[in-house]
Amino acid sequence: MFALEVLALERRTALLLGASGLVGGELLKLLLESDLYRQVTIFVRTPLPIEHEKLRQVVVDFARLESYERHFYVDDVFCCLGTTRKKAKTKQQFIQVDYEYTLRAAALAEKCRVKSFLTVSSVGANPCSPFFYQRIKGETEEALQRLAIPSLHIFRPSLLVGKRREFRLGETLAGWLLCRLPFLFVGKWKKYKPVDARQLALAM
Repeated sequence: MFALEVLALERRTALLLGASGLVGGELLKLLLESDLYRQVTIFVRTPLPIEHEKLRQVVVDFARLESYERHFYVDDVFCCLGTTRKKAKTKQQFIQVDYEYTLRAAALAEKCRVKSFLTVSSVGANPCSPFFYQRIKGETEEALQRLAIPSLHIFRPSLLVGKRREFRLGETLAGWLLCRLPFLFVGKWKKYKPVDARQLALAM
């Protein structure tokens, strides 16, 4: 068998959740550019204005994630789902997206025997944190680690910077300011340095 034929057989398949977000958008570009993947499926609420021979867009109702189980038969699942307290409006809606949807996606990945599950959490994630955001992220991590997924990767970035589809004044100002004060992020504070979304996507 020729080397190219072997490569074609070994190329992987991926499912990406959260492709319309900052990190998910960067990750989608990288997956489509990568020779490692022959097919990339994304779950979206509304179709994205992107066309590619490797891309499959599936319009889903995230509240009925189990209805789309057949799409979880892939090699790798990338979960970039997430929201903010402001956008979610209530704590329960925030929990639904950041905790429930992520855990349900991971459970389906486990059931369909994916090789790896990669997801974005947050610096300071801790189930015992007095801060709501970090506590939910920590509880999510804890629940994920109880699943029997062969390769689980959890990424804990600080403030994410990059070009968003939606304008967030607070995060934009914070990112602009903190990126101009690199001397603050040394030693134990290094982990709080703002992270470029593309760099995080590359790490994933």
